[in-house]
Amino acid sequence: MINKTNIINYFIKHCFLFIYSHKIYQQSKIIKMKKILIIAFAFALASCNQTKIAYIDVEVLMKDYTATKDLEVKLKAKQEVFAKELDSLQGPFQLKVQDYYKVAQKMTPQQRAEVEGTLQQEQQFLQAKQQQASESLQKENQENSEVLTKKVDSFVADYAKTKGYQLIIGTSGKGTVMYGDEKLNVTADILEALNKDYSK
Repeated sequence: MINKTNIINYFIKHCFLFIYSHKIYQQSKIIKMKKILIIAFAFALASCNQTKIAYIDVEVLMKDYTATKDLEVKLKAKQEVFAKELDSLQGPFQLKVQDYYKVAQKMTPQQRAEVEGTLQQEQQFLQAKQQQASESLQKENQENSEVLTKKVDSFVADYAKTKGYQLIIGTSGKGTVMYGDEKLNVTADILEALNKDYSK
């Protein structure tokens, strides 16, 4: 028999919780020692050959990039549409479950089995709809994230060529660059140029 408490609680608590990540961009995890060696090599190269280098705080860049914010708004709007659609299906199902338990004791075992079978099918249908909505949002989020990443990478490459940089290092907070003079931090400059280009 369907457990009344489990079914009602499950659907009352919004079975359509979505997995949505507000972080559009995540750097690949690299072994800590390898990171340090790469940075050390970069600075050694700069001191020996007068290479012009800079670094970007990628986390700050992507968080404050207008395109990222617009994408978050767009995905949130779609999430709300999915939620309303699931709500419209969830309400009637809850009523059916409640009605069933009001008369269940008066039913024969065969009648109870038939009604419970129907309710279970509807429950599975709602769960499938929830899963489809979640997967759809995740897929769109991933695809848009890849587009944004390529856009930023290309923009930074053009920026480096225009400004005469031979090397621009991407970091997240202070996780990769153990020390960096703020004069070498071009995050704000690139962010401003990115947002200006996006607003065209």
